[in-house]
Amino acid sequence: MSRISAVLLAAALLGYAASIAGYFEYSTGSGVCEIGDVGLAVVDCSSVYSIPQAVLFGVVHLSVIAPVYFTFLSLAALAYWVKGSRIFLYSTTILSLVGAVMVPYLVYLEVFVAGAFCLWCTVMHLSILSALALSLLCLRACG
Repeated sequence: MSRISAVLLAAALLGYAASIAGYFEYSTGSGVCEIGDVGLAVVDCSSVYSIPQAVLFGVVHLSVIAPVYFTFLSLAALAYWVKGSRIFLYSTTILSLVGAVMVPYLVYLEVFVAGAFCLWCTVMHLSILSALALSLLCLRACG
């Protein structure tokens, strides 16, 4: 397939890896991401994970939802990369669009509610936005 579809798959897999790392950090309390003050911002995933808004509908934590989301995004991107069927490209585009709609709110929560950035969350946000841009580009340029 095209280089764009390969980079799209890489972006989805990067987000998947970050979601697994974030889940591990949340579930074990490992503190790997507690970097602290880095000049203009504080990097502390625990602060972000501990806000009430990180639990969706009071039932499931976002760190549990993220790997599920990125599994579907990665599978759709992989299927498009392997098969080249536009239905998988449409699926990837829709999934990344849904994620991209959430990114501003999630960044707002990091900055204004938690008062810290989560490294894994930032990687996931960039992965989602990259996947959206690449899937839109591929809709236009790929076969």
